[in-house]
Amino acid sequence: MRSFLAGLVMLATFWLSWTDAQACGDKFLVLGRGVRSQRAAGASHPGSILVYLDPKGHLPEAMQAMRLEMHLKLAGHKIRSVETHTELEAALASGRYDIILADISNMRALESDVRSSPASPALLPVIYNPTGEELAMAERQYACVMKSPSKKQHFLAVIDEAMVLRLKEGRAAR
Repeated sequence: MRSFLAGLVMLATFWLSWTDAQACGDKFLVLGRGVRSQRAAGASHPGSILVYLDPKGHLPEAMQAMRLEMHLKLAGHKIRSVETHTELEAALASGRYDIILADISNMRALESDVRSSPASPALLPVIYNPTGEELAMAERQYACVMKSPSKKQHFLAVIDEAMVLRLKEGRAAR
C-alpha cells in the first residue's frame, strides 16, 4: 500500500510539473530530478539493526562491497555498528534492536548474548562468498540468511523477511 501511494504521489507530481512545463513553453525542463527512486521505496517493516563488524570476520568487507549501511538507511532502517564484543554487549544492554547482523562465524558466540538481551533481537547471519553447500547448511540452521555479495533487492528482502518473522513472534522493539 505504501509503495502504491508513493507511486501515486510521483505520478501526480510528474503530471503537475508536465502541465506547468507545457504552460510556460520551457521545453528543456527535466522532470523528476528532485526525488531519488531509492528514497521512494522504503522497507515494508523498518527496524533497528545492530551490525557486529568483527574485524576477524568477513562482514566489514561485505558491508563495503554492497554499500549495505547506505542502502539500509535509505530503506528506513536505523543502523548502529560496533566492532568489539564489549561494544556489542553494551549496545545490547542499553538499546533495543530488532536484528543483529553478524558474520556467520560469530553466530554461536552471539547466541547467549542475544538471549540475555531485554529486547531479544533476531540474529541474521551474513555469509560471504559461500559455496552452494555452505549456503544450504546455513539456510538449514537459520530462518533467514543474508548472502554476500548479492543484489540490493535480495538483502533488503532478507531483512524484511527477518522483520516479518520477528513481528509474528511479537518481539519487535518499540
